[in-house]
Amino acid sequence: MGDRSAPHLLTSGRSAALLDGSGDLTLLQESRGAPSDWGGVYARHLRLTGPWTLTLTDPAHRQRLGEGTSEFRWDPFGATGRHHLSAWPDLTVDQQIVAVADPPGVLRTLQISTLGPAREIAVESEFVPFLVPVMVEGLRPGRFTAITQPEGLIVRQRGFGLLEATRPAPARRYLNRASWIGGRLEGPISEVGTEHLVWIGPGRPAEIRYWIGGGRAAELRREEEGLRLALDDPGVPTRASERFWSSWEETTPRMRFPDAPWLGTAYDQARRALRALYSLPDGGIAGLVAGYPWYASIWCRDLAWMLPAVLWMGDFGQVRASLDTVFRFQPSRDLPILGARKGSLPMQISTGPVLLFGTADTPLYYPDLVDRYLDHSGEAPMPEGWARALEGIAGWARARRDPSNGLLTHGHEVEDLVAATGAVARVRFGIDQPDTTIWDSADRRDQAIDIQVLWYTAQSVLARRGIGAPPPGRGTDPGIDRLAETIRREYRWPEEGYLVDSLRAGRPVRALRPNALRAVSAGLLPRPEARRLVERAARPDLLTPWGVRTLASTDPSYAPAVYHQGQVWSLATAWLADAAFAAGDRELGMGALRTLADRLAVEGGYAHECYRGDRPEPFNSCFLLGFSIAPFLTVLFERLWGLRREGAGASAARAPGPGSRSARRSRRRYGRPRSRTSGSAPDGSGSTGARARSGSGGPAPARSPSGPTAPKRSWRPAGRCGSASWAPMGLKGPNRGDLEGSPCHRRSRSGAWSRSTDRSRRSAGSPSRCPRARSSPSSGPMGPGRRRPPRSSKGCAGAPKGRSGSSAATRGPRAGRSTSRPA
Repeated sequence: MGDRSAPHLLTSGRSAALLDGSGDLTLLQESRGAPSDWGGVYARHLRLTGPWTLTLTDPAHRQRLGEGTSEFRWDPFGATGRHHLSAWPDLTVDQQIVAVADPPGVLRTLQISTLGPAREIAVESEFVPFLVPVMVEGLRPGRFTAITQPEGLIVRQRGFGLLEATRPAPARRYLNRASWIGGRLEGPISEVGTEHLVWIGPGRPAEIRYWIGGGRAAELRREEEGLRLALDDPGVPTRASERFWSSWEETTPRMRFPDAPWLGTAYDQARRALRALYSLPDGGIAGLVAGYPWYASIWCRDLAWMLPAVLWMGDFGQVRASLDTVFRFQPSRDLPILGARKGSLPMQISTGPVLLFGTADTPLYYPDLVDRYLDHSGEAPMPEGWARALEGIAGWARARRDPSNGLLTHGHEVEDLVAATGAVARVRFGIDQPDTTIWDSADRRDQAIDIQVLWYTAQSVLARRGIGAPPPGRGTDPGIDRLAETIRREYRWPEEGYLVDSLRAGRPVRALRPNALRAVSAGLLPRPEARRLVERAARPDLLTPWGVRTLASTDPSYAPAVYHQGQVWSLATAWLADAAFAAGDRELGMGALRTLADRLAVEGGYAHECYRGDRPEPFNSCFLLGFSIAPFLTVLFERLWGLRREGAGASAARAPGPGSRSARRSRRRYGRPRSRTSGSAPDGSGSTGARARSGSGGPAPARSPSGPTAPKRSWRPAGRCGSASWAPMGLKGPNRGDLEGSPCHRRSRSGAWSRSTDRSRRSAGSPSRCPRARSSPSSGPMGPGRRRPPRSSKGCAGAPKGRSGSSAATRGPRAGRSTSRPA
């Protein structure tokens, strides 16, 4: 029998199937401490069905397909299995399940064959209709409308609908286990079923094709023609779903770590899990769903944590479409019934559209996201609509600023929402918490540390982009430096070597939470203080072998089974990795990455939202959450490899640091070409690129891993080869290999990378312009004051000796072309 505890997710970007290893679309998972079956069909941010089972019967036997032994081959978009049922030892049941994008739904094909005597078998299909946006877990309507159609059955509920169809037509259809001759039915529907009678014999297999898809009810009739084609030839939608995955994976970066294969495996698993969350439903909405099964809609805070990783994948189209979607729903005035303030951004977006507002931190992420997009893509100038959106965010934030210290105040958004809805009806959104930050069920009002770090980062971006200045006569923003000093002074916790969690009525809330690590990642603390903070976070009361707790076990309110009072979150573990690298503690950073990689390995490439704080048990959580895997990917690029953007243009800078020579990375894409000038690079490579310019016309400094930006110079490898010998900063040891890329003939707009170096770590010789250059086998770990051995140019086919790297002759044949596109 298949593994009924292991979740499997099949996705197409517009639809999904959730199932376990048994073969039926059933998936028993814990939800808030109680088991719930999350199996079924999902499409366009809707949960169309609950569990969907198939049962075989004859006059003497009855057995569900999932109760037999099974052999499965799993792909991200589909599964193919073979089942053997004990009731009929001579029967073989082959099954294929595919998530289809157009039309959105799930196609399920069953083929039954026998080596025994000819016989008639009845096949029953049963599913539970849901038809609700996946906004709040456990919600299911009580009343539906069912209408028979030429292609099958339509079930509707408040503007949403699903279409169920089969090929061939069923012998019998039933609702609530009672036979139904068709027409129209309105009322409670707990089960929808069909029965097929098939005759099988040696060499005479029988095949049944099932379809369940849907979204908004108005679109179902328009999709019937596409449904007919899918049912007539299942190979067409199957190949399209396969292309959804293969075309993307072929253009995203590859990483290989010969001496740390666990890290390469974890990267591949996280990259694939990120793709599974892509969402392009309808109505101009695009983004990534927060996770499965609970949060299969766009949560804009979660999206903000995922988009940096999507940028490093080179998928600029998806990021742009996601930002357009979020800004499209920015309110131009207060909407109390939704908990929306002018200039804020939605908390959730789902098909319909269905919107919820009321978070304190979501808008603060988006100035930096816009900044990242413009720098990665090389796009300039900033789209006018985005500039207006950032102006709105700046105004929203200014209205929340405490004039006494420049900090932002939060925590009253839900109170306003409850007050507005209380006069109309008793509405429950599942957000009746005292706070509105990421740790929403913990009371962290009025000025949580991570909100202030976000405010500092947002202000820095807005000031650099010339956005959000107060109107004349309304006063001026306190200086960004003053804000940074306020954070350092007001949140200090000398006794713990840490930062307090929040300020309430001006008094410190002394709670040890991982949120303080964000101040280290933002470079707000001096290096010694940052180092002490991450070391404090690594003590056993906060750090466990399976991740970082949301609250230290020494706190009087610690509760290991409570969402934000001690449970372990993978997100917080990624924060620790990021801060450790930023503070220069590479060993701790690698340890945190290993913890995340181990969770991916244990969970078959998925990453739970959270775990109990006293044992590694997934608890109250999704089996796949976007912010449990995307920050891991971002840390790999920005901290382990030390890659940084150099402003709008074609390159990224690598912050220098000691590390392994045992890794490789390929197919990295950056933005548009920038001008190049001939000259001598500071390391003697003979070429350098002109510094990229920001969208505002001024130079855009590279982001430093921590603290002030070190003096940097850039060399840009040229040549028609596919690797660069840059070493990840977190791995140590001699003869560790190289980092592989394709700066010339990769499918990118730019055809170039840029690497930063400072004078204390210059090469002893002149590094080759060839990106495939490797270190000497005898070279050891590099550190401050150590000298790099000369690089060889072995393997370079396209960097003619004596030529400047700026020469067009050194570029690959497709260097100026881009195949980047939205998924």
